[in-house]
Order: sequence, then C-alpha cells, then structure tokens
Amino acid sequence: MKHTLSEAVPSSPPQTSSAAAVATTASALTDQLPPATSSSSSASSSIPAEDLAVGSTRDGSGWAQETVTVDRRGEYSAVCRWTVHNFPRIKARALWSKYFEVGGYDCRLLIYPKGDSQALPGYISIYLQIMDPRGTSSSKWDCFASYRLAIVNLTDDSKTIHRDSWHRFSSKKKSHGWCDFTPSSTVFDSKLGYLFNNDSVLITADILILNESLSFMRDNNDLQSVSSSIISSSVVAGPVSDVLSGKFTWKVHNFSLFKEMIKTQKIMSPVFPAGECNLRISVYQSSVNGQDYLSMCLESKDTEKTVVSDRSCWCLFRMSVLNQKPGSNHMHRDSYGRFAADNKTGDNTSLGWNDYMKMSDFVGPDSGFLVDDTAVFSTSFHVIKEFSSFSKNGG
Repeated sequence: MKHTLSEAVPSSPPQTSSAAAVATTASALTDQLPPATSSSSSASSSIPAEDLAVGSTRDGSGWAQETVTVDRRGEYSAVCRWTVHNFPRIKARALWSKYFEVGGYDCRLLIYPKGDSQALPGYISIYLQIMDPRGTSSSKWDCFASYRLAIVNLTDDSKTIHRDSWHRFSSKKKSHGWCDFTPSSTVFDSKLGYLFNNDSVLITADILILNESLSFMRDNNDLQSVSSSIISSSVVAGPVSDVLSGKFTWKVHNFSLFKEMIKTQKIMSPVFPAGECNLRISVYQSSVNGQDYLSMCLESKDTEKTVVSDRSCWCLFRMSVLNQKPGSNHMHRDSYGRFAADNKTGDNTSLGWNDYMKMSDFVGPDSGFLVDDTAVFSTSFHVIKEFSSFSKNGG
C-alpha cells in the first residue's frame, strides 16, 4: 500500500477514486527524490480549505481533550508529543493541536480520525502545519523542514507507525503530510497497543527547521551594464522572463542538524528566476562506488499550479561550494542543459552531480567548506535568449 503525501492548496479538488489517487501518488514527487529515498512513498493531494479555516487562531485547538508537550533540542529542532483523549469517540471531522514554536515558526498537528476528502476509505489523515513567524509583516515567507510524524504504540515501540518527509512550507503551502497515514482500524483496535488510558492516542512530530539565508544578484545584460539587484523575498511567485543572467547564493547555518537526514532525503533552497523557469539548489548525499559523496543539482520548480507547463530555458550554469577559509579554493563544477517546468516534453527538470565532491573533503575540519556549522552553496547561470516561430503554408 502506498502512503500518499499531501499538501494544502487554496481549494479542494474533486473527489477521486482510490485507484486514481494512487496513480497520482506515484508520479507527483518523482522529480523531488534523490537516488536514496526514505521508506515512505509520496504523492500530492490536499487539505480542504474549509477545514483549515476552522479554529485557525494562534492559540486555538480542536476542541478535544488534549495534552501537548514539547522537547526542545536547540532552537531549530523539537519533538512534539500530542495526546488526544477519548480518541475513538470523537465526532469532529478534524482535530488540531495547540501551536508550538520551532525555529521561530508556529507549528501544529492536524488529524482527521476518519480521513479527509482525499484519503483512501478507512484511513486516518495526519498533517504538519507551519505558520508564518510571529511578528512578521510580510505575506511572503518560507522555511524548509524535515519531519517525522508517528502514532506511538505504547506496548511495543517497534510497532509505532511513522512516516518521514520534507517540505518547503510557505504562505501558500502551510500544510504537508499524509491523507492515508494508516488504516483507522489498526489504531482503534484496543488490543493492538495504540490506545491507552481511557482510549487516548499519542501522536508525535519530530521536526527540524533549516536555518538559512540567501542572496540573489541579477545581471541585466539588456542594459549593457554590470548593475545588479538584490531580491529580498525568498519566494518567487512566478517566472521573471528578463532575468537571463545572475548568481544565487544559499547559506545553510545549521548543516550538521541535517547531516543524517540528507542520506535518505534532501535539502532544497528557495526558488529563484532564470528565464522562463524557476530554479532551486538541491543537496543530498549519495554513495558512488562505495564512496560517500555530496550531491548537488539544479532543479526547475513550478511555484504555481496554473502556469503554462510547456515553458523551458536553455541554461549554462556553474554550481559552487564556497570555501570560507581565507586563501583557499572554492569548489566549482560547470554544466548546461535545457530546463523545463515538467518532464512531459522530455527536457530536464534536474541537472547536476551525484558525485559533486567527496563528503570527507566537504566536512573535513580543516577543509574550510563547513565553518561554524555553516555551508555556502551558490550557482551562477546564463540563459540563452531564444526566439522561434513556425508557420504552415497552405497547399
């Protein structure tokens, strides 16, 4: 059985059959997975918008008897334990935990005991929701998180049901999780160990938030100058066709927190505009001929569901890991190719290197690539400006 990974969208799509839902599952995140993946399968569906609107105040809860405890492991890492009492007798369609803070962001858990509109029949749906930082005045924000959601088996921890994933949360995509997390019959069976103390259930969320900063310099070749501009927002709402050349720099300030995670998942930068595409840097770890390598690639990523899917750009690019040790050399690798919004046209959605550099060279204490737990990745690019036309003469 495939467990589908879901995210919030502005409105609910039509109800699909279970077969169609699974078919969507298999293809939705194909381009997001590194060669070594976690055991959970992924897909795309949605949380109904009307459910997200209910009880959405910062300190609200789902009107259920509950207990929330948070174990913090630093500013950007925490484990939330959410105990919901009388779980089998709850009539509400959706429950949400109280908010808790991780990395400056407000987080909460959302559960549908009988599944949401996208769930397979008889399945429980569970989601992580991350809200904008308190005190921010901008509607444009995003953050990358790696997380594990679990329903704990108190009698046998080896039977605890858990799913792992990662996601870049934003003002438009605040929720992510599984519409078919596990069969409800498994949890509701009092003999299996998931219910305890008057039919309570324990749901946990292990969350890592990426501490990052970025800069984007755009070279405006059309003006025949070397002037550049800084785009301060980390989210690009749509394509910016006049950005034909530039440099994107992404600093990860808590890399060691994700050192184990990148063995099976990947970390991804915010997107930046390049020609008709939006690109991002992706970093993960691969094993090549028995040797561990830092892998890095450049990916195309649509930020809107309504954009034209046949747009593409031919791009020359250099990907770099910057050495922060004075007098030391940076690591550079160059490539080129055509990026497309999706792979339906046969063009690339991802280009890069599984064997970008040896992990031992990257993390070495004297190498200079990882200093004060900070790694600096960058890419310089040049988009080839193209014009094409086709006309058919009548015979």
